[in-house]
Amino acid sequence: MTRFSLSDRFDPKDPLAVFVFQKGQQLFWDGAAKNCPPAVLQTAKEDGYRGKPGGSFIVRPPEGKPAQRLLLLSAGERDELRPPVFRLLGATAAKRASDVGMKTLNVRLPKASGPLEKNIEAFVEGFLLGSYRYLRHKSSPDKTVMPDEIVFLVPEKRRVSLDAAISQGALYAEMTNYARDLINEPPSLKTPEMLSQKASELAGDRIKVEIFKKDVLAKRGMFALLGVNRGSAHPPALVHLRYVPAGKPKARLALVGKGITFDSGGLSLKASGGMKTMKCDMSGAAAVFAVFHALRRLQPRLEVHGITPLTENMPDGNAYKPGDVLRAANGKTIEVLNTDAEGRLVLADALSFAADLKPDAIVDVATLTGAATVALGKAYTALMSNNDVMTEKIRRASEKSGEKIWRLPLEPSYKEHLHSAVADLKNIGNEGEAGTIIGGLFLQEFVGQTPWVHLDIAATAWTNKATPMAPAGATGVMARTLLRYILAEGGAGR
Repeated sequence: MTRFSLSDRFDPKDPLAVFVFQKGQQLFWDGAAKNCPPAVLQTAKEDGYRGKPGGSFIVRPPEGKPAQRLLLLSAGERDELRPPVFRLLGATAAKRASDVGMKTLNVRLPKASGPLEKNIEAFVEGFLLGSYRYLRHKSSPDKTVMPDEIVFLVPEKRRVSLDAAISQGALYAEMTNYARDLINEPPSLKTPEMLSQKASELAGDRIKVEIFKKDVLAKRGMFALLGVNRGSAHPPALVHLRYVPAGKPKARLALVGKGITFDSGGLSLKASGGMKTMKCDMSGAAAVFAVFHALRRLQPRLEVHGITPLTENMPDGNAYKPGDVLRAANGKTIEVLNTDAEGRLVLADALSFAADLKPDAIVDVATLTGAATVALGKAYTALMSNNDVMTEKIRRASEKSGEKIWRLPLEPSYKEHLHSAVADLKNIGNEGEAGTIIGGLFLQEFVGQTPWVHLDIAATAWTNKATPMAPAGATGVMARTLLRYILAEGGAGR
């Protein structure tokens, strides 16, 4: 893994990153690019460099000054230079440095309106997110070579606070990449039993882990989760992680993450194309695990519970069927009309469990509805909530993480979509109408009066094409947002 260091000088034999800004058709750099001859930029333009935001270019300046190689990083408009831009620039630097095999890269960040600490944190976060590769099952060695070291050029007096910023940025990226590893793992290698074992490894440092197996789930009345599991050869589990701070907690939070380790659709079988990425249907659980992976080190003054229902959704002679009625842990009955709307069923039991803990707030994160992609495309996570204050807090956290969200209404009149003639609820609404909102309204039936936010990550948990901060595959979305939300609520104990 690339290490990050701080210094006030560098070896000109090593590449130097220089940030290029754009104003109209004009390209320029500011005073942070010390001793860079103006002719360098003109030479780069003549060789095809256009300064497109997020772009990069390598140039060798005359006489090797200020360094033998310069990595030009296109930063866009000077007035828009904020942490999200630095995060993108970090990811761009990672890719370009890897492409040409740089061992060391010196970076002098340009001046910006915000604190240098936040900008370095974002650059480190972006660099490590952009460096991520999932290579566990490759039979031949990876030819990708990341730099051994990034050296930030800063005055000595700033190093203490900047060291902390580097550590924070690295932690955000590390937890996201931890979630990505879980999601990218082949589904036969991450059964409910295996994911439960992963959860057990998070115990310690004020974290306790309890795993409820099939017999206990039945005693607790979790027949919605058990119903979804009936077609699987692997028994289900519900994981309860609990972090308790050393002193009196400021508040109690429950995080609930959907953990369908593979979703075939059950008897309402998906088309083969729709199954290709269904190993990602436990992305909500992965985000919750990732948060606890970080809590071990940060130890905020907040009591945090993590609840993840784990099962496959498979077709089998014993599988649950359209027309079945399942009873959830809070006693409500559900008519199943589509076995591919299974996520809300397992969450019904998990949210009921969370509500029984009497937390101050609940946040659930789930790959719930394909309709979220229809409504918002691939850029936004859909948010629904019964509480405006919580919504604003999550919105602020997502803005800091660069993970976009958009709030959809829990329209009361749409509740009639869930009316069943034979049970309290049915698990789908009218075909082609407000599918994501109907999913949110269904989940709302299981949180009681607890302030609650639902994050539907069906559109954002997986990308079929590489982005600057993620290769094709799992994105680890919402892990960083949830952690920033927790730190804003409870601070860090360390």
